[in-house]
Amino acid sequence: MMQGASSSNLPYSDPEVSAVLARLMADKTLIELIGAWTHPTMMALLPPLVRALVRRGLRKRLAAVDSIAGFQGVVRDYVERLVVSTLDELTISGLDDLDPSQGYLFLSNHRDIACDSMFLNLLRHRAQLKTVFIAVGDNLIQQPFATDLMRLNKSFFINRTGNNPRSVYKDLVMSSAFIQARIEAGDSVWLAQSEGRAKNAIDETDASVLKMLQLSDRKRPLSEKIRALNIVPLCLSYEFDPLDVEKARELKAIDATGSYQKSPGEDLKNMALGLSGYKGRVHLNVGQPLDGDYEDLSAVAAAVDRQILAGTQLFPINHWAVSALKPDFSHPAHEPVADAHKIAQFEQRLNRCAVADRPVWLSIYANPALRVFNRSSP
Repeated sequence: MMQGASSSNLPYSDPEVSAVLARLMADKTLIELIGAWTHPTMMALLPPLVRALVRRGLRKRLAAVDSIAGFQGVVRDYVERLVVSTLDELTISGLDDLDPSQGYLFLSNHRDIACDSMFLNLLRHRAQLKTVFIAVGDNLIQQPFATDLMRLNKSFFINRTGNNPRSVYKDLVMSSAFIQARIEAGDSVWLAQSEGRAKNAIDETDASVLKMLQLSDRKRPLSEKIRALNIVPLCLSYEFDPLDVEKARELKAIDATGSYQKSPGEDLKNMALGLSGYKGRVHLNVGQPLDGDYEDLSAVAAAVDRQILAGTQLFPINHWAVSALKPDFSHPAHEPVADAHKIAQFEQRLNRCAVADRPVWLSIYANPALRVFNRSSP
């Protein structure tokens, strides 16, 4: 562990795995969640029996697991099945252009709580590359079992919301040092470009994230620090968002009242919905390491944003949403959807949304296209 680091914020190490797995298998909440997912009818009728079946299955599956790599191997099998059941296609571009012997900080747009980093890890594993360490906001520290599972999956928590400013600052310095240490050791890290998901699908790098990266090495010249971190912009493009209705409702509430109050456990619920929901096609575009000379953090943010925007992949629903919002819109790259079957499919998704929220829902799908069109305008 790093000097001064808070062990409760860091990923678990191999010697801790067996004890954590034993604790998880004794966690009634986790066992019941798995039972409700795998045996919903039986769970309602005979919960003790289902709990026993789930525990027996977990013990059998995890009996030989005593390392982080072993745990991630088990997770990978489930992820592969999840991809088959919720995606039509998962692709990546640009990964082959990176030096596999180096560590990188993947500074990523953020669409889904769990899937963004999960898809990167799966595709890296398929390419026989090491999985990444994952930076997670402390808003997800809600259930002990969820925290344990994330830390077993090489996640570390960035504390942004504590009541003690000095403690928050100390934790942010720790996170900054941890990220730099991992890169120097040849490991890679996934970090969202801003706090929280871009629910409106407008991807912009938050300077506060970049400032956090500097905290452990503040005297180092900015451009030198950026090169040392080996920052690679990463863009994820989802054809369909399983949480489009929920995001539209939240954005509409914020627009109407100025705020949105999350219900208890809402983030974990959304994580589960994002994992299990249909996503159609998903593409990851890996950019090039930042190696320029930057005057300030805003220049770094702009460089990241340019690569993420350039890596955006558009789907028919993005073009359809633009036409629905702006019937007279015209651009050389705009491809209005004429296929009646596709239009019916898109309208069916839209109709799941409350009427008042539908313009916001459409904007979620239209924004990536409008930003791409604006970038390519003469």
